[in-house]
Formats: sequence, structure tokens, C-alpha cells
Amino acid sequence: MNISQLLKTLKDSTVTLSMGEALVAGVSVAFISMSVVFIVLLVITAIIKSLQSEKLQKETTIESKEVKKDENIEELVSVITAAIATSTGNSTNNIIVRKISRTNNSKTNWERMTKNTTK
Repeated sequence: MNISQLLKTLKDSTVTLSMGEALVAGVSVAFISMSVVFIVLLVITAIIKSLQSEKLQKETTIESKEVKKDENIEELVSVITAAIATSTGNSTNNIIVRKISRTNNSKTNWERMTKNTTK
């Protein structure tokens, strides 16, 4: 008997097989089952790796955006330093900007002043 015939005879519980045939059928069923499980694990591994590569691509784009923000901050510091220097009449060598913090106000001082004067 070949393997396909053995597997067909395993479906029928009334057929009796010799010890050698039962052993070959059992080993072939185990091998087919392990092959299916191994293939499924390979597919799951491929899916996980593709998701990780997408995540790494997103992280690299976020890091590149953060670098651009740092460049903008340096430019902002130089602009603020220049504005302070011109308003005070000093040179930029005498001015050190140590901290710049953003406020949570979405309105400018001019917008807030108009509301105060209308009351």
C-alpha cells in the first residue's frame, strides 16, 4: 500500500491494518501535521517581520521630522537673539538665550487686549 491508500484506510475504523502499515500510516500523518504547522509558523513569522519593518519605517520618518524641528528651534533662537539685540541696542555676543518655552495660549496678546478693552 502507498501512503494515500493508507490514509484512506485510516478513515474507516472497521479496517484492520497490520502493525507495519499502522506504523507507516501514523508516521505519515505525524509528518503531514508537523509540515502544516511549520508552514503556518513560517507565514506568521513573515507577517510579523513585515509589520516590524513598517513600524521601523514609521519611526525613521518620525525621527527625520524631529531633526527638522531641532533645526527650526536653532533658527528660532537666533531670530529671538537678534530681536533682543536690536531692541536693546547691544550686540548678539552679549546676549545668551537659555530657555525658550511655548505657552498654551492660542491667541496673541493683541487678540487678548481687544477683549479686555471691550468689557
